[in-house]
Amino acid sequence: MLKNFINSYKSAYFKIFSDDFYGDFKRFEQALLEPKFHPSAELKNELRKLDLFLCEPAQVAIVGQFSSGKSTFLNALLGQNVLPTGVTPVTARLTHIKYGENFSLRVDYKNGKELNLNISEIEKFVDQRVFNDDVKDLCIYAPLEILKRVNFIDTPDLNSLSSSDTNITKEVLSDVCGVVWLSLIENAARASELSQINELVKSEEKSAICVLNQKDKLTKAELDNVMTHAKATFDGIFKEIIPISAKQANLARENGDEALANSSNFKAVLEAIENTFANEEIKQNFVLKKCKNISQELISEHEYFMQVYEKGMKILSDFDKNLEKNLALVKQNFSPKIEIAFNEIKQIAKVIADEIVSSMKPKKMRRFEHKKTILKGKKIDQIEYEIMSFDNDEIFSKLIYNDVKLAKFFRIYRQNLKNLQDELCTALSEIYENLESEFLIYKSEFEGVRKESAVHSDIEFATIRAYAGRIYELVLRDFEAIKFAKIQTLLLFFEKLNLKIITNYENAIKIAVHFIKEKIENSIVSHEKDPINFSVYIPSANEIYERVLISLNLYEFENEMLSNASFLNKILSSMRKEFKETKEAKEASLSHLKNHHETIMQELAGIKI
Repeated sequence: MLKNFINSYKSAYFKIFSDDFYGDFKRFEQALLEPKFHPSAELKNELRKLDLFLCEPAQVAIVGQFSSGKSTFLNALLGQNVLPTGVTPVTARLTHIKYGENFSLRVDYKNGKELNLNISEIEKFVDQRVFNDDVKDLCIYAPLEILKRVNFIDTPDLNSLSSSDTNITKEVLSDVCGVVWLSLIENAARASELSQINELVKSEEKSAICVLNQKDKLTKAELDNVMTHAKATFDGIFKEIIPISAKQANLARENGDEALANSSNFKAVLEAIENTFANEEIKQNFVLKKCKNISQELISEHEYFMQVYEKGMKILSDFDKNLEKNLALVKQNFSPKIEIAFNEIKQIAKVIADEIVSSMKPKKMRRFEHKKTILKGKKIDQIEYEIMSFDNDEIFSKLIYNDVKLAKFFRIYRQNLKNLQDELCTALSEIYENLESEFLIYKSEFEGVRKESAVHSDIEFATIRAYAGRIYELVLRDFEAIKFAKIQTLLLFFEKLNLKIITNYENAIKIAVHFIKEKIENSIVSHEKDPINFSVYIPSANEIYERVLISLNLYEFENEMLSNASFLNKILSSMRKEFKETKEAKEASLSHLKNHHETIMQELAGIKI
């Protein structure tokens, strides 16, 4: 199967071409149609048209404004009254004029049907007053020697009743190598006509001759003045400017009047057409220009694709540049708030400790000590000592059961903590959302993009649209996953803070009270057993405060909330690292895609005739 594929590929793309211009063109054509370039159907068709253009006589458009006498001129050119003449525009459709053994007419329909008719039936197809929208264009065949070297395309009149006629003429001019511009001699070089000539002839750099019709209406002096004005106005646009009388040429033919034929000056037009258009060079120059334009269009296509990927890379680069600043702002804004949240717990711990301290009361205690007498008897001394003690139930009543102040504090604190958590989540989300917003704009810009030139590749543009449409999957999803992971870490921390401090504060108070109470009671037992080595434990206010801090897990959270290794610093540092790594990976992917188009662009730039 692979061997068959290789053989088919060689058969299609490894061909030997002649060493002339046509061979150079065929090599150019084959190179552009390489499958790796994903050539469009329009490109293939354009190259086929150029191939046909080289194999046929030169294509020359006959262009003129409404009432310039174009039909009369064509009859003189054809040497027969083929086209009807009149005030109403009659050449409503493109009419091709080609060589044939006899005069005949071919009608091409939009549905692809062809109809071959006698030339006498042309009137019903060219007269705008007889509307037939199914007809695409016409082709007149005539046995004229000039048509073996030059084919003409009669275009709809400029400035006619229909604006579409003018548009059709403009389209035709892009596919011809020469122009015969027909103008009434009385209107020659008027501003309106000059504007159209500059647009259609000069800007397109067409080889062109100008024919000024109806010279028979002017005196010799008037004709000389018109010619002087026309040559000055049209300088550099037309190769020749020729005054004629198409009417006289037709009358001379009909009457066999040689003097009138000479007076019409129509022979000068035929000679100018022969000299200007009937050569291979004008066709080759036209094809060279077309091929150059095609190459430039294809190169610009890939330049555009490179810009698409470069824009994605710039979004990532800008995101990375702003990342440090944005993370620093989060730290700057929230570190003080987290410190305040921690200090508020320390303050309430102080309130709890002070309440315990205030509940402590001195209490007289007695212990009995056995002593030996001088007579070796026994004596029991009663020794009084003082301790500091408190009633657990009284403290619990004040701080838990009948307390409003403490419960209100933790209720408000829980809400404040929830607000802080939400603000932090929003701040972390916004860092990602800035990137997301830029790429969603990027997506909207390119997921519906369409090629501007017909020769551009449909497949390549479909690839760009697909890439833009999948921008979340290809770029954003990994960044969003990092954001979600960091927010989840954040939520877990606040959940732990809530469980260990806020929800558990009552148990923490009980644990602290029981610990102090038990330590006092244990010291009493030890003191009574060995008063010399064990003193009674009397807790200081600071010791009670420390015990409350321990019971509330404040020392555990102090490191996580205030140190350089705080939960916020860890999250921000991790986010910075993972965002940068992901950005570099996505940039590498975009760079690879960009470099692919750069390589293609360079290859296209090297393909020349």
